[in-house]
Amino acid sequence: MRVKRWVRFTIIPATLAVAGLAVASSIGPPRNRTGAPAIGGVGAESTCLNCHSGSPINGSATLTFVNAPNFYVAGQTYTFSVQLASTATSGNANRVWSFELTAVNQSNGQGAGTFANVAGQGTAIISGSGSYSTRRYIEEATDDRVGATSPQTWQVQWTAPDPGVGSIGFYAAGIAGNGNGQTSGDYVATASQVMADVTPTEQVTWGKVKALFR
Repeated sequence: MRVKRWVRFTIIPATLAVAGLAVASSIGPPRNRTGAPAIGGVGAESTCLNCHSGSPINGSATLTFVNAPNFYVAGQTYTFSVQLASTATSGNANRVWSFELTAVNQSNGQGAGTFANVAGQGTAIISGSGSYSTRRYIEEATDDRVGATSPQTWQVQWTAPDPGVGSIGFYAAGIAGNGNGQTSGDYVATASQVMADVTPTEQVTWGKVKALFR
C-alpha cells in the first residue's frame, strides 16, 4: 500500500485541465507552511493543519529545537537539530514524519541567512513563493522516515547573514502522520526561536577603537 506523505500542489494550466485542478507530489511538504507570524508587512504563514487533521496544533505532537543558539555572529555557521515527537501514531506500522524550517529577519519579514543540508539527513532546501519568495526552507525530502519510532531528529546547518541584520526568528512545523494514505488522523506541531545579533562592531570613542555588541 502506498503511504501518502506531505502533499505539495501544483496548479495545472487551463489548457491541460479544468482551472484549479491540482496534482500531488509524494515527496516534501508544501512551501510556506511553518506558521511564522506576520512580520514587517509580510503576512503570516499557514501550517500543515490546512491539509492534515487529527488534533489541534501541538496537541498530540511536539517539535523542538535542539542545541539551537540564542545568539549569532554575522557570517558564522551553526549546526543544530529539529526534533519531532509523538506517541499518537505508535500503533501505525507505516507512520511517517516530516518537517519544514525557515529563518526570518524580524524587522522586515524577509528570509535571513543560508541553510545547508547535512549529509545523511534526507533534507532539501527550497525557495518560498509569493510574498515569501525571499525565504528559504529546509525540509524532509526523501522517504518521510516511514515506520520510524518517536522521536525523529533532523540535523540542519545555517550560516548567519553577513553583515548581521538584527534579530532573526526560526520557525518550523512538523507532522507525525499515521500513514493511512489519507490526510486524517495526523498530528501537527510548530516551534519558534529568536536569535539575537551579537556581531561585534567597532566604534571610535575618544580616539580609541572600542568593541561593542549589537
